[in-house]
Amino acid sequence: MSTALITSLSIGAFVYAAALVFILRRTAGHATEGNLAEYFVSGRNVGLGTAIATVGATEIGLITIAYNAQKGFNDGFAAFHISAAALVGCLVVGLTGFVVSPLRRTGVLTVPEYYGQRYGQDVRVFGGAVMALGGILNMGLFLKVAALFIVAMLGLEGSSASVSALMVVLLITAVAYTAYGGMRSVIATDVLQFGLIVAGLAIALVILVQVVPLSDAVTAVSTAKGHAGFDPLAAESFGLTYVLWMVLVAGVVSSAIWPTALSRALCIKDEPTVRRAYLVSSLVFMGRMALPAFIGVLAFAYFAGQVEPQAAMHPKLAGFGQEGDLVATAVMLGEALPQWLVGLLAIVMFASFMSTQDGYLFCWSSVIARDICGPLTGRTEDASFQIRATRIGIVVIAVYELYWGLIYQGHEDIWDYLAVSGAIYFCSGIVILAGGLYWPRATRRGAIAALIAGFSAIVGLGPVKEALGLGDVSGPVIGFATIGLSLAAFVIVSLLDTAPLEQPAE
Repeated sequence: MSTALITSLSIGAFVYAAALVFILRRTAGHATEGNLAEYFVSGRNVGLGTAIATVGATEIGLITIAYNAQKGFNDGFAAFHISAAALVGCLVVGLTGFVVSPLRRTGVLTVPEYYGQRYGQDVRVFGGAVMALGGILNMGLFLKVAALFIVAMLGLEGSSASVSALMVVLLITAVAYTAYGGMRSVIATDVLQFGLIVAGLAIALVILVQVVPLSDAVTAVSTAKGHAGFDPLAAESFGLTYVLWMVLVAGVVSSAIWPTALSRALCIKDEPTVRRAYLVSSLVFMGRMALPAFIGVLAFAYFAGQVEPQAAMHPKLAGFGQEGDLVATAVMLGEALPQWLVGLLAIVMFASFMSTQDGYLFCWSSVIARDICGPLTGRTEDASFQIRATRIGIVVIAVYELYWGLIYQGHEDIWDYLAVSGAIYFCSGIVILAGGLYWPRATRRGAIAALIAGFSAIVGLGPVKEALGLGDVSGPVIGFATIGLSLAAFVIVSLLDTAPLEQPAE
C-alpha cells in the first residue's frame, strides 16, 4: 500500500470510529431493558428526514453496490431496468400506502406480530420462522462479498487470509453496536452512514467519468454486447420473465414486503409520514440500483480497453477466479482513483456494509426473539427476556454468516442469489400480508397453507436446482410459480375453511 492510501485509511477509520462512539453514547440512555418499543422500533417517533436516511442506508449497503456493479459489468446498460422497476414499485407504495399504511396502523412491533393478531399465534410462530430462515439465508453472502470487495479495492490480490480477517473485523463491529442499542442505535448510525455513502459514491463517480467517458462506455458495451447491452428484453441473461420478476422483487417486494425495509415503517411517527417517506425513498431505491450499475458499466469499459480481443477476461480479474466479475468494479476503483481517495472510499464501503448489516442482524434476531421464542415460552411481553434473546440471536446469526460465506459455492450472480433466497419468505409473505390486510375472508388455515407452499422457493437456489435436475429452469420462473402456488393455497383453503377468523378490533 502507498503512504497516501495508508494515511487516508487511518484518518478515515479514526474519524468514523469516533463518530460511531459519539452517536452510540448519545443513544445509550434510550435502550432500556424495560421498554420494548424503544428497543424494537426506536420509540416509534422517527421523523421524515431520519426515516429517509435509515431506509436509504439499509438499502444502499456494500452488498447492494457490489451486486449492482456486477450486473452492470456483465450486462451493460440493460441492467438499468432493475433501477426503473425499483423506482416504480416504491413510488406506487408511497402513493397508495400498499401494506405499509395499514400495517403501521396496527401498532405492531414486528411483522409476524401482525400474523398473530390476524391469524393466531401458531401462524405468528410459523410465519416468523419462515421469515427468519429466508432472511438469514439471504444475508449469508453479505460478509464474504463485502470483504472481497474491499480487499480487491485495496489491491490485496484477493488473499484468502486478508478476506477472512476483514470478515471478522466487519462482523465484530456490526454485532457490537447492533446488540448494544437495538433499533435506536441502528437508526442513529444509519444517518451517519447514509451521508458517507452518498458523498463517497458521488465523488467517485465524478472522477471516474473523467477516466472513462460515457461515450467510451457506450462504445465498449455496443461492441461487446450489441443491442443486448441496452435492451433487457434482448439480453440472454434477462428477458421478459426476468424483467417482470424485477418489477415485483426490486419494486414492490423490496419496499413494501421485505421486513428490513418494512420494519422502518413501524418506527415512523405516524401514517402520513410513512407514505411521504416512501415517496421520497423511491429515488433512493432507484439510485441504489442505477449508480452502482453505471459504475459497473464503466468498469467493463475500463478493462475492455486493456485486454486483447481474444482474451476472456483481464489478467487482474482472472486472478480472482469465478469472482472476477464481482470484484471488477472494486479493482477499477483501486486503480483509477487517487490513492488518498481509495483509502477514504474504503471507509465509506465499510460504513455501507455496516448500514445493511446492522439492520439485517437486528431484524431477523428480533423476529426470532419476539415472534418465535416469546410465544413458545409465554413471554411475549417480557422486555428483558426478549432483548436478551435478540442480542444472543445477533451473535448466533453473525457466526452463521461467517460460516455460510466461506462454504457456499453457488454460481448465480449475487443479486440473483439474493432474489431467490429472499423468495423463501416473500413468496408467501406477500400473500398472507396483503391477503390479511385487504381480504376479510382470509383464514388461519389459509395462511398456514400459503406459508407451506411458499417454502418451495428454496428450489430456486443454484445447488438445490442442480441436485433436482432443474438447472435449465430460471429463478424468476420458479419464483412466479411459487407465488402462484402460495396464492392458490391461501385462497382455496381459506374459502374451504368453515370457520374463518373474525377481523381483530381496531
